[in-house]
Amino acid sequence: MLFESSLSSLDTKGRMPFVRLVIPLMMGIIAQFYLDFSVYTFGLLPLITLLSLIFRWLPPARKYAWRHWLHVIVHVQLFFVGAIMLYCHDLRYHPLSYQKSYVTGDDILLRLEGPPEEKPRSISQTATVLGLSHEGSWKPATGKLLVYAEKQLKDSLQWGDDILVRATPSPIRNGPGGFDYRQYCAMQGISGQLFLRRGDSQLFRRNGPSWLEYGLYNGLHFCTETFQKYIGAPEAGMASALLVGFRQGLDKEIVQDYSNTGIIHVIAISGMHLALLYSSLLLLLSWLPANRAGNWAKALIVLLFLWGFTLLTGASASVLRAAVMFSGTTIGRFILVRQSNIFNTLAASAFLLLCYNPYLVMDVGFQLSYLAVMSILLFYTRIYASLKCRKKWLDHLWQMVALTLAAQILTTPVCLYLFHQFPTWFLPANLLAVPLSTVVIYLSILLLAISPFHWVAHAIGILVKWLIVAMDASVRFIGHWPGALIKGISCHIPSVLLIYAAIGCWVIYRQQELRSAREWAVYCCCGAMAAGILAVFLQPPPQDYRYNRYILHKGRKIVVIDSALGTCIPDKKFKVDYILLTRNPHTDVRRILAFYRFDTLVIGAGNAPRRIEQWKSECDDLTLRFISVPDQGAYVINF
Repeated sequence: MLFESSLSSLDTKGRMPFVRLVIPLMMGIIAQFYLDFSVYTFGLLPLITLLSLIFRWLPPARKYAWRHWLHVIVHVQLFFVGAIMLYCHDLRYHPLSYQKSYVTGDDILLRLEGPPEEKPRSISQTATVLGLSHEGSWKPATGKLLVYAEKQLKDSLQWGDDILVRATPSPIRNGPGGFDYRQYCAMQGISGQLFLRRGDSQLFRRNGPSWLEYGLYNGLHFCTETFQKYIGAPEAGMASALLVGFRQGLDKEIVQDYSNTGIIHVIAISGMHLALLYSSLLLLLSWLPANRAGNWAKALIVLLFLWGFTLLTGASASVLRAAVMFSGTTIGRFILVRQSNIFNTLAASAFLLLCYNPYLVMDVGFQLSYLAVMSILLFYTRIYASLKCRKKWLDHLWQMVALTLAAQILTTPVCLYLFHQFPTWFLPANLLAVPLSTVVIYLSILLLAISPFHWVAHAIGILVKWLIVAMDASVRFIGHWPGALIKGISCHIPSVLLIYAAIGCWVIYRQQELRSAREWAVYCCCGAMAAGILAVFLQPPPQDYRYNRYILHKGRKIVVIDSALGTCIPDKKFKVDYILLTRNPHTDVRRILAFYRFDTLVIGAGNAPRRIEQWKSECDDLTLRFISVPDQGAYVINF
């Protein structure tokens, strides 16, 4: 297998130049993101470059003696290059940024990107700023805005149109204590938002989407409409998510079940989908001759399908990583006719993507995608070799187990830091969902191909529907096993770094079997113990007290209900100030009243719409005060 042959070249440094190049580049991007160097700091780069040029004129003996210093100079150069790339992508420092020249009352010329997306009470689109008009004089400007408009304006705001807007942009705000949506938008180049009402805009020029955008949109529309026709809701939403990454038709409860079992990657377009497409294309094109013309034909067809699928699915970070990697492998195999080091290919893909968009380094999908591939390359072979299975079917099963365990090793620390939870039954969930989803993907492609033949298409659609039903039911069943999800795990950046240091020491010890590696492992364990002891003694005293889902803060009592309530009803109700319903608990308001007396019921945004409507109706019937976060926005409690 690919993973078994990759580790043999781990110690061949000369064959992995991009591994040494991408690390300082990435460190420079991260440093600029958090430290925000001024433009004067980048004046050091010409001086460092001058040092590297002086090095070229040294005598050969000096060059050899000081060769390590040259490596340091090159790494420092790449560090500053990474910082400068992020600085140039930051719209705050762009000389034509609309934020620098906009004055209240100016007209803004916008170009609408993409079709309008329907929200509960409005429509939204992304728009590019083309220019500003101040007292009749035009000046160029750049930037991106989120445009929200009344639903009645849907027909007048068409994809690709240039519109003249007289409305004041406002900064993007975050909900209290929630996801940093403002930072997320900034990494997409979006720096503000507009709210349009009737009369705030007028058509300036009708352009329409480009032929490529229009073709991709029609392709996506064809897939979703075909699935709706032959599979039916809600399973059609799952088929669309599995094949083309269109997740608007997915039920929130289903998404939560997949997240709780650690297999959310199944319904997110990732490298697995590109790997299936790549292997299928190679199999279908195996009849082409292995001469120069045949190899060029294979390469062009594979590249065309890979990047067409990448663009169709939205070009997420994980898909871009896989597309660049498979493109490099295809070019090396069929055009250059040479084998490439897979670690170098992985590093080269990261290098190219960061040059294209430095903000990708902060993208969770980008991080987890590369960590998963690195983890598989480093650990799959050793895990698989630890157990020999003579039965062929058992060996295939063990390969899946080894692959799943290997992918978890490097991704788990980051997942604990980001999500503070761990799905304990991820292994059986992966063993069930991954094969079923693979079959569903192939059958969905077949369904699209034979959609003109209605009788056959209906039969395939029924088969896909029941496979999806079986997959969802199995995932939901595993998600309700005892201890299926460990929540509230406290994991901070020092802990993550120490975990990776321990893993690195183990890899070095097993790969090179150096005696000093044992000492490094001991030092790492001692460091972890010291960090833990310091964390205990230096941690400030808590301002609130929590027991399971009960929170007491400055005299206010809050109960978080995220699962079904118990069967035994207490003799005396527990008095609290707030009840928070989140994560789709299987309960109703009358059942909650049997356990608690409360002042306000808060319905969180992470619940399914039908449950939210059910609870709202019950509260109205019982004349209870409630707050619906999806409808009313964030609810702030002033303690």
